[in-house]
Amino acid sequence: MWALAYLPGFLKNFTIDRSVGYDNVTPRGNLARVRDADVAALVKRMDGAHQNGLEALPLWISAVLAGTITHVDTHTMNVSAATFIALRTAYVYVYVTSKTPLQGLLRTALWLGSTGVAMRLLVKAASTLSS
Repeated sequence: MWALAYLPGFLKNFTIDRSVGYDNVTPRGNLARVRDADVAALVKRMDGAHQNGLEALPLWISAVLAGTITHVDTHTMNVSAATFIALRTAYVYVYVTSKTPLQGLLRTALWLGSTGVAMRLLVKAASTLSS
């Protein structure tokens, strides 16, 4: 999951470097220097996918820790992890490549699905703890 959160950020920096050169002195100003509209839009989507990955990390880490501490069964933990990672991988791909409202809707559905997996694991951990 950590790699999925950071991959779009690395790709963003690589894309900026290939387009206008990466300025490490003022890195937050790099996007403003991109003049090609298509490249700028791509870089913005990469940055959005990166930021969303960072936002998803605490929820997922909390769910995994809660499941581990409360001894949620291994099958549930493994299926949750595989499903979450698959949904997040698809989410990042769709986010970075999307150009239409329908693709944006698919991205939202993938986000809801991955968030639902993490929330389900938290609920499972809570119910395991209470039983």
